[in-house]
Amino acid sequence: MKNHLPFGRENSIQELMTPDLQFAFQIVAAHKRTVNGQWSYPEHYHTMFELNMVLDGEQTMFAENSSFLQHEGDILFIPPSVKHRSEGSSGNETMTYFCLHFDIDDLTLRRSLMSMQTTLLPTGNPSSAGIRSTLERLIRSLQYAQTGLQRDKLAFLSDTFLMLSALTNWTMDEGNGELHGKEASENEVSLAATIERELRSASISERLPEERIGIEKMAARLGYSPAYCKRVFQRVYGMSPRQYLTGLIVRQAKLLLINSELTVEDIAYQLGYHDVSQFSKQFKRWMNLSPTAFRKLTK
Repeated sequence: MKNHLPFGRENSIQELMTPDLQFAFQIVAAHKRTVNGQWSYPEHYHTMFELNMVLDGEQTMFAENSSFLQHEGDILFIPPSVKHRSEGSSGNETMTYFCLHFDIDDLTLRRSLMSMQTTLLPTGNPSSAGIRSTLERLIRSLQYAQTGLQRDKLAFLSDTFLMLSALTNWTMDEGNGELHGKEASENEVSLAATIERELRSASISERLPEERIGIEKMAARLGYSPAYCKRVFQRVYGMSPRQYLTGLIVRQAKLLLINSELTVEDIAYQLGYHDVSQFSKQFKRWMNLSPTAFRKLTK
């Protein structure tokens, strides 16, 4: 019996196909701020990456037992979970800076970014020119925060994609894949990638999200302890297995809600919830919006 091939593949000699891409790139609380000479920011850390660019004056940032003096145009890249604090210009001079916190759940790019230490990118550094250019564009499109106009929002979104491109190019130019200060062996990287594939499969399960992680069974099947699996995944990708799985489920929920032909009940069932109210409550915890409210925003 003749196999029925997808349309267009009969008599094909060669084919190249790109992998499917689906990821989230998140920018949070980007802000431009001018401060006086007495300003300082206490030590803190967060789960996101940070780009901090001085626009006028000087700033001293303290991170990873080092100090980084930033002049006008200098950018500091800070990975997640790195404790840091900052001080403004000496004397009574004012200082203006732009701070951008971002996150990415594409694990290839995330691991590349995790391999970069806290890094000072001085003005004139060719490898960071793309990052500097896109930060300047984002600063100009901050007017969207004031106007709320669709055109300004589209400009901000366009500049966001340019930022993603610039970060990718920077890691390819400067990164070497080594996780500084928290080295991962080839076996650990391979194990983390295996866990990721299992989590991706779990994200489309019909079981409830809180039942899908199955790290104990997964670890037993792979021959490791659950604690070791969690630790390796965190070390390689900078997030826990549960955080990654939750991100996949949230993304899938949002994509399904954009499809107006599906009811909220349909979506809840597809995501493993057998009680729509339970899904609605969980979605509101994730997004601070009900599924219905989120759907209205996408129309």
